[in-house]
Amino acid sequence: MQKYNLTDLIEYDNSKINPKILINEPGYRLVLMSMRAGQSTPEHTMPGRMVTAYALRGYITFYSGSTSCELHAGEVVSIEASAPHRVEAHEDSALLVLATGNADAQVDDSEELDLREIPRPQRHPLIFAKFDALTVGGSLRLLNDHDPVPLNRQFDNIRPGQALWEYIVRGPSLFRIRIRRIAAPGSADVSLGAPIQLR
Repeated sequence: MQKYNLTDLIEYDNSKINPKILINEPGYRLVLMSMRAGQSTPEHTMPGRMVTAYALRGYITFYSGSTSCELHAGEVVSIEASAPHRVEAHEDSALLVLATGNADAQVDDSEELDLREIPRPQRHPLIFAKFDALTVGGSLRLLNDHDPVPLNRQFDNIRPGQALWEYIVRGPSLFRIRIRRIAAPGSADVSLGAPIQLR
């Protein structure tokens, strides 16, 4: 049994959307998204999953392809599995987003990189090269002996809005993370240049 106080978990970030994955199980994922006014997600899909969004507070527009729906606190919308969608906040808002379906029941053919076997200076350049080769909806998995928080921050900085970071296993001694491409490359991308050595 898991219990959350959603009001306590809503935290805004002026520079980016603040998603918190509350439940991440096969066929069932629950995310709390805190968005400042003016923030938006890029259009993306959840392959094989139906998406339901419940507005906890604020005012947003939920787009599914070319169709839009305005949501105010207390309203809910759902879309069919695999439909492209995006969200735009008109005021500070919080959404509870549920993705359900059999996507995780399918064979996960994403590549897994065991970072424990890769020399530190080569890790980040290799991960970004693999990520940059993904199509939208594609993913790769990382296996590590510690939580690679600096890598997550680096994705936010140099591939803004393109990656969804999902913990499959979260410690204490083993971390397995799925990084899914949710948007195509943009003009704000930053080149890695020289190799960067971070944990």
